[in-house]
Amino acid sequence: MRYTLQQELLIYTLAKDKVLILNDQLHDRKSLLSDSQREQLLRDLKRYQELLYQCRLNRQIDWR
Repeated sequence: MRYTLQQELLIYTLAKDKVLILNDQLHDRKSLLSDSQREQLLRDLKRYQELLYQCRLNRQIDWR
């Protein structure tokens, strides 16, 4: 599925913000996370990082 540049930028911005939030939650020493919460955060983080990577690949393929 192809996205317009506007849509690509929106996806990138939202995913990047979510990655930063998840990283902050994982590395916050003040809050104690259960193992299941930590695993869920890591899964979510990985999915968003993969989304950012896929968007970057799609942009590079479209530019060629």
